[in-house]
This record gives sequence, C-alpha cells and structure tokens, in this order.
Amino acid sequence: MRIPKTHIVILFALLLGTAASGQSDLLFSNYNINAVAFNPAAIENNSSMNAYMGMRQQWIGWEDAPNMQWLHASTFFDKANMGISLNINNQDVGAELTQNIKLGYSYKLYLNGGHQLNFGLAAGIYFRKLDFSKLRFEEDQQNIPLSDERQAYADFDFGFEYNYNGLTVGISSNHITVNNKKATIFKIPIQNHIYAKYTVEAGGNIKFIPGLAYHRNGTLDMIDVSADMQFKDIFSTGFLYRLSTSFVIRAGVRLSNVFELNYAYDLGAGKFRNYNWNS
Repeated sequence: MRIPKTHIVILFALLLGTAASGQSDLLFSNYNINAVAFNPAAIENNSSMNAYMGMRQQWIGWEDAPNMQWLHASTFFDKANMGISLNINNQDVGAELTQNIKLGYSYKLYLNGGHQLNFGLAAGIYFRKLDFSKLRFEEDQQNIPLSDERQAYADFDFGFEYNYNGLTVGISSNHITVNNKKATIFKIPIQNHIYAKYTVEAGGNIKFIPGLAYHRNGTLDMIDVSADMQFKDIFSTGFLYRLSTSFVIRAGVRLSNVFELNYAYDLGAGKFRNYNWNS
C-alpha cells in the first residue's frame, strides 16, 4: 500500500485517575500507539508527516473533573537519519491549569543485522497556573484574599528506542532537571518510563502484540501488562491491566490511508474499583 503524504491519527484516550495529582504527568491508556507523548525518540519513520490529536476526559459528570488535550506533529528525514517533532499539552484539573510545549529531535542508527536504535531529545516550556477563584474554603476562611499564582520554566526530556524484527523497547525520562527534592506544586519532578512490546505474525492477516511497561511518576510506581490484536492493519482490539489500579479496554479502526481512530475505557480495579469508573 502506498504511504500517503499525511498520516493523521486521532486518539480518544483515557488516563489513570490516580496520576491526577499535581506531582505527576497523566498517562494515556493508548500509549501503545502514541509513546511519542513521553518519548521523543519514538517518532515514526514512514515517509509521511504524522499528526496525532488526543483528548481525555476523566470522571465524566464530576465538576472540575480532569481533562487533557494533546497535539503531536512529526516528520522524519531519511537522508539525514533524523526526525523533528512538536508536542503540545493542555491539562485542566480543578484549580490547576498546566500547559507544556516542546520541540523534539530524534536520530536513528542503523546497525548490522537489521537492528535500529533511536535517540531523542526534547526541550520547551512548562507552564502552571493555580486559579484560587475555583477553590472552596471553610466559612471562616472564605474572605482570605488570594491572587492567582503562575510559573513557567524550561523543560527537557530524553529517550531511547530500540527496534528489531517486531520487538520494540523504549526508555525515556521527562522533566529531567527537577528531582523529587526540588519538586513543588509548580515544578513537576522527573518521570521515568520503560516499555516493551513484540509483534507476532499469527497468520490470516492477524497480528498479536503483547506488551509490558513500567512508569515512575514522581513517587508513584505503575506496572502495565497489555495484549492487543490487529486484523488486516484495519481493526484492533486489546486490553491493559495496570497493576492493582485499573483494567483498560481499547479498540481502534483505520478509517482510510490517512485517518485512524482509537479509543480506551478505564475500569477501576482493586481498591480503586469505585473511583476510576466513567473515564
């Protein structure tokens, strides 16, 4: 099939509710197909301009519930073995507004035997605002005068991704200049990600893709186990289990050579089973 000049993937994805604190990034439950959200080395090399648009709505029906919009654009230059990308995030959680824009650079090494190793760096601006007008106080505190507070600072990511014969392994870190001791409500601490997936050709135009991932968001550790199936590169379905936290059902369909739609729905698991619903 001829690869089109523009490949746009629309992602309607959900994120883990327990990661909604001011000290953690929010994770898409569809990160199996959009690792570029947190790894600048993961951009595609398919002779196309690629664009991803994602939105996430959590706890639908709750006032000031967390929501997020994400835009990614990238392209790869084969002659130079390099790619460039743009990531824009807008996140609204109650009284907190977070915005992040980064430019990324990726370089690919072609090794003997078909092995490929990608290196990625990203730099940009991280902005956070606290809107005190949305906060509710006890009666004896409601007249305390408070003004909005906002801060912006330089932000940096780096990552690696290895590909060989259906195997993909990635490692990345975000907000690398802020450790846990320096973190504040305005400065998010370093976030680390390790993930792996393997594509198995099962025959009959069916692909089976098991995956495993570890995410450390500030002081929060998460382990994910997933399995997805693709049919004729058109339909996909699968699940993700986030250890002791949530069970995610996900599905996707390629609408044309240009557009793809993916969706995920979180179900609470373990002690969170009554809190992650309706996301």
